[in-house]
Amino acid sequence: MKSILRSLVLCMIMLAPLAACGDLPRPFEGAGREGDPSLLELRDAGTVRVEAGDDLPDGASAHLARAMARALRNRDIPAYSDSLIGGDYILRPNVVANLVEDGAKLDVTWVLMRPDGLAIDTARAQGELSAEQWFADSPNGPEESNLALPKEFAEKVRELDGIKENPIHKTYDGLVAESADQIAFMITGDRSAFKAAPFMKIALIDFAGAPGDGNTALARSAGALLQSKGILVDNKDIGEHSVILSATIDVSPIENGQKPPVDKVSIEWVIMEPDGSELGQMNQNNVVPHGSLDKYWGAVASLAAQAAVETLEGVLGQIATRKQLQLRAEKKTLSAR
Repeated sequence: MKSILRSLVLCMIMLAPLAACGDLPRPFEGAGREGDPSLLELRDAGTVRVEAGDDLPDGASAHLARAMARALRNRDIPAYSDSLIGGDYILRPNVVANLVEDGAKLDVTWVLMRPDGLAIDTARAQGELSAEQWFADSPNGPEESNLALPKEFAEKVRELDGIKENPIHKTYDGLVAESADQIAFMITGDRSAFKAAPFMKIALIDFAGAPGDGNTALARSAGALLQSKGILVDNKDIGEHSVILSATIDVSPIENGQKPPVDKVSIEWVIMEPDGSELGQMNQNNVVPHGSLDKYWGAVASLAAQAAVETLEGVLGQIATRKQLQLRAEKKTLSAR
């Protein structure tokens, strides 16, 4: 299945040198710090340029973009839609419209991107427009700029100026409201809209393929590290708020005549929905002295799990944001069940 986070797939490869005098290498140590962690993080709040959609009439496209920009400004995020340049973030609507007798049914996926075009995350909403709203004329006049003015005050100012609210605005405002909450959270990390949201749970399932006690040791180490970061681990009660973290391990001898002989250790980490839909993937590769993991993994399991969790934590945060769940509890340690 196609992963919604394929752009976040990280491959960590760190080949530890073998000491000629027999010193035990420390495989996987520090491997989680390789790469560019900023790819998993959003910058602080910045200006958002909202683009117009392509798959709807020009008037409806302009109203939709203005409504989103207006909604973000009402959430204290600078946003505009009447320009094709600039912006610390770009927000693009992908619209699927189903025309019906009295209007159109819309499925809108908003894609939040960096200026270089790298997609950060998405928010999706559905709604309906009447025929009048679907074929509405493009809005007149310059775009409002009410960032510093609370919504109720902005409405009062319009009332005092004798400006009546366009009823079409209300429809489009409703169409973007839920997505605007999600996008504001993506950008600012402000969880005020999600205070009552439940916690996402991680189930460590299907750790397989390792010799000796590797499967159990790796799962135990990963669980302990996730809990130490305040992330709930629950392998029993798997439901709609759960994601599954699995690992497929392979330890094979390297047949190249190297002395002393070594084994290649490969670990494929996969994050999945409970139904098996893949959300993210990461690979680790390393070498260890031949046969050293045949019985006990010991510190190797801890080092491999630490390197993986350091990177997977960012991906789990992205998934929790998408699901509108909280990733971390206030207590730093949670008991696994």
